[in-house]
Amino acid sequence: MRRTLSAVITCFCFLSLSNASGSADIERIAKGLQFPEGTIFVGNDLYFVDYSASDVLRLDHGKVKTVWHQDGCGANGLVQVPNALLVACFDSGTVVKISLDGKQLKTIRKDGAGTSFTAPNDFAADAKGGVYFTTSGSDGTDMGKVFYLSSDQTVREVASGIHFANGIAVSPNGAVLYVAETHASRLLSFGISGDGTLSERHEFVKFVDVLKDSKHYVFHPDSMRIDRSGNLFVALYDGGGYAVIRPDGTLIKHVDLPAPHHTNLAIAPDGQSIIVTAVYDSPDGYVGELYRLVNPVNE
Repeated sequence: MRRTLSAVITCFCFLSLSNASGSADIERIAKGLQFPEGTIFVGNDLYFVDYSASDVLRLDHGKVKTVWHQDGCGANGLVQVPNALLVACFDSGTVVKISLDGKQLKTIRKDGAGTSFTAPNDFAADAKGGVYFTTSGSDGTDMGKVFYLSSDQTVREVASGIHFANGIAVSPNGAVLYVAETHASRLLSFGISGDGTLSERHEFVKFVDVLKDSKHYVFHPDSMRIDRSGNLFVALYDGGGYAVIRPDGTLIKHVDLPAPHHTNLAIAPDGQSIIVTAVYDSPDGYVGELYRLVNPVNE
């Protein structure tokens, strides 16, 4: 059952938390959510989703506003395209295009070869007008994949055999695609060809190696964002907060945050702050919040 958004911001709360390099202040900017995901900035506006409610939301002057809802979608990832958003509907196996004010424009159900999508998850746009997106696959033999939606609106599969394909990012120079392989606790990297196809698949980061000094023992990378310097900000569904990884695969910082799960994050347009989702387990499902904190590698 869909729950009504309640207890939107009535105050800004500050917390102190420990991380690998000391402490940081975080600001709780939204609460009363269920399972927040898909955080992106469109200009200065923060859009995100609530997976459990199948809603696309926007933070508007400290209040959460519903932009779009579709029963059964299981809204998960978001990406901006010209004058619109793409929504990854994890539960219904579709990619839906909506306007910024919530009008439904198009639904994509299959790639150009007629293959259906199993659990669409997250997006990354390139500089050529195309968008890569992951499908996580099922618990059976249907492994995770990466698809490419080109500027001419054709969709083709460009990678497969990934153990729960999740977050995804394109390097600033457009040469490398990063994919979170959640169930293998690692990031993969691929070379990007001129036509958008992928090659040179490599293990880029194994989290048990780069976070070996952490107090956590299990690391499941979720969604990620990349800054102008090519640093990867990777939300950790399990493993505490998020990790920042250099383009050479070494750790810059592991920021340990409250909540057992962190599904997604966004870098503010000015680069000064990071918005991170927080998900708590509950007898009724999940309880979610959004945090804002200072960017630890502010450019």
